[in-house]
Amino acid sequence: MLWHSLTAALLTAAPASSQNIERLVITAGPPPASWLQAPAALNQRQFDEQTGVADPAALLQGIAGLQADVRANFAQDSRLSLRGFGSRSAFGVRGLRMLLDGIPLTTPDGQTQPGSLMTEDLAAVEVLKGPFAALYGNAAGAVIHWQSRQSSPGRLQLKQQQSQEFSQQSLSLDTDAGNFALQRWRHQGYRPHNRAEREQALWRHSWQFDDAFLRLRFEHSADARLDDPGGLSLSEWQQNPFQTQVAASQFDSHKSTRHQQLSASWQQQHWQLSSWLGQRAITQFLAMRGDGPTASGGIVQLERQSAGLQMTAQHQWQDLQLHLGASHEQSRDDRQGFVNNNGLTGALRRDERGSTHSQDLSLRLSYPLSETLDLFAGSRLARLKFEVHDHFVTPLNPNDSGQKTEYGQAHAAGFRYALTPNLWWHGSVGRGFETPTLTEMAYQRDGAGLNLALRSTRNQQWDSGLKWQSADHRRQTQLDVFRLSSQDELVIDSSSGGRTTYRNAAATHRRGLELSLQQGLADDWQLDYSLTWLDARFSGEDAGLSGLQLPGIAKWQQQLRVSYQPDAHWSATLQHNRLSRVATNDRNTEFAPAAALTDAQLNWHWQHNALHWSFLLKAQNLTDERYAGTVIVNQAAGRSIEPGMPRQLSAGLQMQIQLW
Repeated sequence: MLWHSLTAALLTAAPASSQNIERLVITAGPPPASWLQAPAALNQRQFDEQTGVADPAALLQGIAGLQADVRANFAQDSRLSLRGFGSRSAFGVRGLRMLLDGIPLTTPDGQTQPGSLMTEDLAAVEVLKGPFAALYGNAAGAVIHWQSRQSSPGRLQLKQQQSQEFSQQSLSLDTDAGNFALQRWRHQGYRPHNRAEREQALWRHSWQFDDAFLRLRFEHSADARLDDPGGLSLSEWQQNPFQTQVAASQFDSHKSTRHQQLSASWQQQHWQLSSWLGQRAITQFLAMRGDGPTASGGIVQLERQSAGLQMTAQHQWQDLQLHLGASHEQSRDDRQGFVNNNGLTGALRRDERGSTHSQDLSLRLSYPLSETLDLFAGSRLARLKFEVHDHFVTPLNPNDSGQKTEYGQAHAAGFRYALTPNLWWHGSVGRGFETPTLTEMAYQRDGAGLNLALRSTRNQQWDSGLKWQSADHRRQTQLDVFRLSSQDELVIDSSSGGRTTYRNAAATHRRGLELSLQQGLADDWQLDYSLTWLDARFSGEDAGLSGLQLPGIAKWQQQLRVSYQPDAHWSATLQHNRLSRVATNDRNTEFAPAAALTDAQLNWHWQHNALHWSFLLKAQNLTDERYAGTVIVNQAAGRSIEPGMPRQLSAGLQMQIQLW
């Protein structure tokens, strides 16, 4: 394993040499010796040297319990959901906590835009599911923890990948002054008005001082233009999946972004202090005029500042392990909206400043009751303050200023038990909460100001699972079952005049099973299989919703991957994914059909002294299946289908040389 397992909510570090970046892990107790001993539902995945993907969601497909919908529309960012968390997000990631080398990528109110991640710098990911994830922050239905590649001073790496519609180039150089990396990709688009381009830069470095580590990281990402062809209705998609909304061309719908973040981490044996400072600028042209008297405009300009500070410490008293955590996070959005005059900027329609501040305190305990049984418990106390100052007030546009403070608690308890040295059983129970975002609180149905009546969604979870691993670590199996209930889920209350309002109305019940299997069939063959069954439905007394399926969620997911590597020079992989139909709205009046996709990949490696060459041939959607890449949940005009990509053939080349 590249690092110790991720099991709940405290940042610690695995040992590292002076030439390697330390590996941060998340743990409810002492770092377990292996994935096998993690007292929670946990999946780990390492990535190939040459991923060749633009959307980070593609790297998560096939992880049991996680639905990673890869958009062919880069203007709307990735869409992820896990056990139903995040399913209602129309754009970006919602309800899941995301980290990169221990630094949060998620804002205090629970929003994440993972498109700024440099995919070629990612080495691995860990996904934590179940009750212990709620101890990690607001809207933590799960924790997705990305890990960067380790540095090797003197290494120069060049990569190029090309297909009919997509090209990507990257360069990285590891020196004694840190790792420098550049990445650029261009997408010609599968539909009219679907082009995209992104340029990224990265520097990171770590220093060792006796028993302490200091790590710095700076990243920059710029999207000059990401065209938005818009969603299609089900009938439009069935007629021609590669058409574009007429309004998308009329109003020139697209997005431009700029993102920078600086982070620092100082770590000693028993404590760690981390801080970060980020800035994100977005200009987005929507496929609408947005000129109504109460509308927010058809052109959005957003400047977001974010910052945070967190500290964790651990202490042992006899056999009892204590882990303490404290954090302060904040973000500020300066948002303006303008009328979209067929692609030209018109009159002002929105001008406001919104901010979110959060403070968290957490305590986690672990105690070995016997040689085979360990107990775990934890609690988190949180305070979140939302505030909006509206600077655009007219006789027809009311003052939407307001503020609200939310207090929340999350608790979890669990155990792990060694049935045999190679078979472990874990179980946990807990409760958590998820606050509305600033966007969801922006308007009231009747009246002005923030929607102060919105309450946090509360949930209770039960989770149990078995992990088995062979003595040679070539075979492993994980089976998890869970049950989850929630109250005060948000649903759309009204959508008119450019304003969308929400209300607490629904409760949900979710139950599921997740199976992961890795099997070495022979010295040359490897089989990986994952299965997810998720029955997620509305419940309670909300009129017309009780018993209906949660939108945006597939009931069944499967992935089968077979790999063949006869020697160190070449390998081949065949992968098949299946996804059941997905409801596009709360009322279940329409479904995106089921899909089955097959991918194939061939790799060849050659090394001579310090020079290492790699070649890649890849076929995606080999059978040219017509499928819905993702759905836009509760899209007001019914255009909820975003088509998936057609068959793509690509080739890649990587050159790596050790300069010193």
